[in-house]
Amino acid sequence: MKSKGFASPVRVKRRGKILYSLIAVMLAAGLVPLVLMTIWLFGRNREALEASERLLQIDQTRSIAQQARLYLQSMHDQISAIAETFEIASDPGAVQARIATVTPQALLDFVEEDRVRSITVFDREGRFVNAGYTLDDQAIEASIHQSLVEALQGNSWVSAPHVSEPLLDTVVIMSAPVRASYGGEGAPFVAGVVSAMVSLKPIEEIVRQKGNDRRKVYVVDEQGQLVTHSDPETLYRRVDVSNTAIVQAFQDSRGQASGSVNFELTENSRIQRLLGTYTPIGDRSSSVAFLTTLGWGAIVQAEEEAVFFSVREIMTDSIVIAVIAAVLAVFLAVLSAGRLSQPIAELAEGARRLASGDFATNIDVKSGNEIGEFAETFNFMMLEIRRFIERLRKAAEENKQMFLGAVSSLAAAIDAKDPYTAGHSERVAHYSATIATILELPEEEVEDVRVSALMHDVGKIGIQDSILGKAGPLTDEEFAIMKTHPSVGAAIMDHVPQLESMMAGIKCHHENVDGTGYPDGLKGDQIPLQAKIVSVADTFDAMTTNRPYQKAMEITYVFARMRSFIGKKFEKKIVEALITAYEEGLVRPNMKVKSVIKTSPTVAKTPAPAPTELPAPSFQAGSSGQTETSSREPVVNRMRQ
Repeated sequence: MKSKGFASPVRVKRRGKILYSLIAVMLAAGLVPLVLMTIWLFGRNREALEASERLLQIDQTRSIAQQARLYLQSMHDQISAIAETFEIASDPGAVQARIATVTPQALLDFVEEDRVRSITVFDREGRFVNAGYTLDDQAIEASIHQSLVEALQGNSWVSAPHVSEPLLDTVVIMSAPVRASYGGEGAPFVAGVVSAMVSLKPIEEIVRQKGNDRRKVYVVDEQGQLVTHSDPETLYRRVDVSNTAIVQAFQDSRGQASGSVNFELTENSRIQRLLGTYTPIGDRSSSVAFLTTLGWGAIVQAEEEAVFFSVREIMTDSIVIAVIAAVLAVFLAVLSAGRLSQPIAELAEGARRLASGDFATNIDVKSGNEIGEFAETFNFMMLEIRRFIERLRKAAEENKQMFLGAVSSLAAAIDAKDPYTAGHSERVAHYSATIATILELPEEEVEDVRVSALMHDVGKIGIQDSILGKAGPLTDEEFAIMKTHPSVGAAIMDHVPQLESMMAGIKCHHENVDGTGYPDGLKGDQIPLQAKIVSVADTFDAMTTNRPYQKAMEITYVFARMRSFIGKKFEKKIVEALITAYEEGLVRPNMKVKSVIKTSPTVAKTPAPAPTELPAPSFQAGSSGQTETSSREPVVNRMRQ
């Protein structure tokens, strides 16, 4: 009996020790790498999704602001044109007589159901003729009176938005003075006023098209009152949203630039975490007076829950798989604890491979009992892990493509503003990436160079079209404004932390190695290599494409000219890398680039054409005396209402 009693505890102790060890190994090898990888990938995907969402919102708000601005300016121009029809003579009496002859029937020709709701012509004594809708609304009447006062002082004017319940519309009152000149010195005499009630339905339609279940899109005025909203339930109600964080941030910005804010909003006793972006609709550089002070803003916001939905799905799946794996590990460990030896050693080896990150090798255990089943289950778990990792990899790649797609779309939008610059950014991106590859930069740096080159001209968004599209030489003042576009571009992209490694090419691509460049006058090694590469690629494209101010140059002359800039504007190894790329058929002047979203530049090699001698073309010189070849790309806004 003693012998039997002695043997029993030993067996139990041995079994328990192996069981616990097996459970610990399985859990550590199977779950810890999975959980850590899931947490890591969750963080990376969340950052990428947030960056992509910010870029998308910035693109949407700027599009809304631009279209709203163009619509308001077109309506102002239309009203001013009507006023000019009365300006038939320099004699104020003749102009006033002309105003006195106008009839409501004649004014009806200018009334449009979806744009101009009513139009009124006043003379200096306040007598008026009206056509269109007449509303019994004190606020609208007050704005019409104010429009008369402002116009009699010679000012064009636009009122705050008014909600008209009878019209089921939001309207503004615009006015323009009817001027007459005495033909001598002094300011023109205001003989009358044209005032119109303008519908905001076109802006409402723009906002409605941009909104969806995930994103709310709306426009606010300078008081934080809702002008229009993508949600039909909020239309035609002057809702005060001035107390929300995104609107307060917009008001604090004083219409200077776009911005993004993470904020919370309590709705129906539920706290929502939101990501929002705003862009001012007013344009301080506009020639239309009221647009320079218009305090309206376009806002897009989305719940973080919707933005990060795909990441949470992946996280949920990973938790389910982890729980299933843990249950299977414990269950199989209990069943197989009595028959370990060699199969357990093989399982332990497989677990060590799994812990080291080797998910590709299955465990080969030749056993017809529970250990064999456990081995098969372990192999199944590794298969599921591989599938899960593949899904995460695809999600990360999709997020990267979404991010680069948004960047590419923004660059294309800048280029598309004028046919002379179509494809410029993509070509510069391709040339830059090819140069970086020839210089044997790491793949990650090549991709940074590519994206930086794609975005190098984003600052031209802030440059007036009249300067960008000017065919003749720039004045000193115009050139000074043009030279701000690298700094403007850097300021715009500074809102996206993920672009930090690409900022050098955006800000410094007009710096010269001899220190004569801009915006900071850097020289030599002070200029990042990324910026030097983009500068060479940008200049090459500018010299080899037709522009309003110069024709495309012959390639032999281009390379000779660029070599003459070595030590002044360019670094020798970068120019020689570009020439090598041309000789190997990797780049061609004005070449068509299908897409810049690649891991490496791939262009079919074609033999370089035999050089021919042509007369040297002229170069646009800036105020500093240096040669300017790429900062004069025209951007002409062709959108019309």
